[in-house]
Amino acid sequence: MHLSNTLPTKLILSLLLLTFTSGLFAKTSYSKSIYDAYIVRDMTKWETVIQSMEASHSVITIDQKLELVSYYYGVIGYLVGKKQYLHAEQLTNKGEALIDQVLKASPKNATATSYKGSFTGFRVGIKGFKALLLIFDSKKYINKAVEMDPQNVQALIDKGNMYYYAPAVLGGDKKMALTYYLKAAGIMEKINEISDNWVYLNTLTMIAFAYTKTKNPNAAKQMYAKIMRLEPNITWAKEVLIVR
Repeated sequence: MHLSNTLPTKLILSLLLLTFTSGLFAKTSYSKSIYDAYIVRDMTKWETVIQSMEASHSVITIDQKLELVSYYYGVIGYLVGKKQYLHAEQLTNKGEALIDQVLKASPKNATATSYKGSFTGFRVGIKGFKALLLIFDSKKYINKAVEMDPQNVQALIDKGNMYYYAPAVLGGDKKMALTYYLKAAGIMEKINEISDNWVYLNTLTMIAFAYTKTKNPNAAKQMYAKIMRLEPNITWAKEVLIVR
């Protein structure tokens, strides 16, 4: 859920890079550049990767389309947090067009279904209270994705985000969010998708946030230490965790 019009500044980073894969995608020439942009928080480089992928005219397969969708997702969150709504809406339109293409070809694709929920949630962030009813559509798609494939990393992370960001009156629950984040991280670890994987690092960061919010600071510190062991160059994580 991305109610950016009401979110405090400290949530911008989480909106910046919420999630990625599902199945998971094979590493490509673009994914390493995205990882490098993630660890230094360089969104200009992030958008350059998107532009290169768009210009290549090689976004043909389902995996390629979902990979590009994931990159849109990362930058849209940042733009919404920065209140750059016009650009965010343009990329949301591009992403949804690809998502709809995937769902037309593969209606039971849990990754695309979860992204459908995420991008619907972005529209709430872009339009604010004018689009508040879209929250329920967003939840519907994300819940459906988890039902389709309970081991789908994308769906699990989105479900965690749904619980983490929603206010309590709309079902928000940090403990439930933690459950889904831990499950997603565990799956990535089990299939050894942790090297140069910004999604994995970001999920660990969200776990640390959730530990902090559920009053478990020791677990949060341990998680931060784990992040730093995996990627010593991601020094921004420390300041973010302190804010949280």
